[in-house]
Amino acid sequence: FAFSVGHAPSPGEAMAVGLLVGCASGLALGVGLAKTPWEKAWEKVSPRRKARAEDDEDGVALPASICRTSRPPSVYAGGFARWSSGAGSVGKVFGCEEGTGSEVLSPGVRRLSQNKRRRDSALFTQVEQRVTEEKLVIVMVGLPARGKSYISKALVRYLNFLGCTTSLFNAGSLRRDEGGAGVSASYFDPNNLDAKAQREAMAMQCLEELLGFLRQKGNNVGILDATNTTIDRRTKVRKRCAKEQGISVIFLESLCTDSSVLEENYRLKLVNDDYKGMDAEEATADFLQRVVKYEEAYQPVEDVEDGVEMSYIKLIDAGKKLIKNLSLTSARKSLPGHVFNLLHSIHLGPRSIFLALVGESENDVVRRFGGDSALTPAGQQRGPALAKFLDKHEAEVREQAIPGSDVEPTLVMCGTLQRHLHTAHHLLLSRTHRRSRTILKLQRLNELCVGGLDGMTRDEVEEYHSEESKGMLENKLTYRYPGEGGESYQDLILRLHENILRLEQLRGSALVLCDPGVFRVFLAYFRGTPLEQVHELEVPKGVIQLTRTHSGFQEMRIDIPVPKLEDCSA
Repeated sequence: FAFSVGHAPSPGEAMAVGLLVGCASGLALGVGLAKTPWEKAWEKVSPRRKARAEDDEDGVALPASICRTSRPPSVYAGGFARWSSGAGSVGKVFGCEEGTGSEVLSPGVRRLSQNKRRRDSALFTQVEQRVTEEKLVIVMVGLPARGKSYISKALVRYLNFLGCTTSLFNAGSLRRDEGGAGVSASYFDPNNLDAKAQREAMAMQCLEELLGFLRQKGNNVGILDATNTTIDRRTKVRKRCAKEQGISVIFLESLCTDSSVLEENYRLKLVNDDYKGMDAEEATADFLQRVVKYEEAYQPVEDVEDGVEMSYIKLIDAGKKLIKNLSLTSARKSLPGHVFNLLHSIHLGPRSIFLALVGESENDVVRRFGGDSALTPAGQQRGPALAKFLDKHEAEVREQAIPGSDVEPTLVMCGTLQRHLHTAHHLLLSRTHRRSRTILKLQRLNELCVGGLDGMTRDEVEEYHSEESKGMLENKLTYRYPGEGGESYQDLILRLHENILRLEQLRGSALVLCDPGVFRVFLAYFRGTPLEQVHELEVPKGVIQLTRTHSGFQEMRIDIPVPKLEDCSA
């Protein structure tokens, strides 16, 4: 002012200028700079957290009371909001450019739309074995009814589940397909030279088909399921595989002297096509004679055969003892380790595994992703219905058990969210055993995490995040949901890996109480479903019972009287 008038202001002039500036400031504060509850909350956020809000998709959580009572402005003080008007909703503030005029439409809409294209490493998951191209031949060894078929099919399921493309080549199935079904025990007599030559030729034919499979790009493991009980046969197999480049060989021998296990295996073998339509006693007698013929020529696997150190694993008495001698020393060979992990877990004992959905939650009704909402009145009926079902199953098992034997109550495994705990609460007491069931509450059994889409409905995702919806449809297996903690189905499979092995280890019955995504993964494993089809599996409203057979698990659906449950899985 002094510069503009050319002299120092008098006291009266200075007072006038002060009043003018004060009024202008007051007007600006009163009209243009009034702060909303959202802006006030943003001011309280630490500078460090604000910086993080600009870089990630997690944002800064604001009190639910603000979200319920005040709609956020489109732009304010360097931030904008994730907003929802639903009861109990929690808003989140994210960093943004001032003056853009962006309007906040729905939870997370603006933030995710700014991130037009995420890094491939964040968008998709890689399957290790489809990158390394490791090749392995597993040669089964053992007398009939020692669990070779069960073990080999378990390996096929498990390795395919991990992404290692695996296939089984069974010499017995080839014989039956070529018209050799129903042959008598004399066919397996080592002194029957014509039959012996035929069996040798079929085994080597199986091996050639196996090697042809491994030559194809993307295939990792071939399993030769035959008796291979002589050193001569194993030497032929090993030398033939040595002619192929980059293929490792492991001999897997199953030994069993446990009479109870053998009796059960003999019983299961009677469903074999060789004994179709035959009297049970006659079939059993012929099969036992077949075993005797094989025993006459049987030679167990040794550390060194034909001057070569053998790579082998021996499974003794249905998993009671495990011996390995692996000469494969390459640090890049991971397949033998996967094989050993499964063999350390599986056994040949009878048991049942049940898969069941948790009760219907409030989020299921409105088709909202994620969250930890309570059960609906319909969902609250799920627990009592499952408890009644388990009591009936345990009573049947107890009646069939050997008198005086200790039959354990069914083990219950569930997640840690409200819907899991409230459903599992009804399963705690076993009325049959008159004692408590063990309930394992495991975070790993929680549903597939949808990351930044948590709390949004399917309609909101389709309307405001079309790019994410497109990504889901392109590759359901490896597509990873955006934001902190977001997972793909492949991530979920790896997360459930240890739980799969635990189910294989169990000697008694178990019930897995889970959400649809986790249900599909477990069901895909026991069915042997290709990974790319996991997300397509139907999730039944009842219970799936999986019972051990001579070749794997037999599946049976059981309806329980509960209201229809909505599938709002990822």
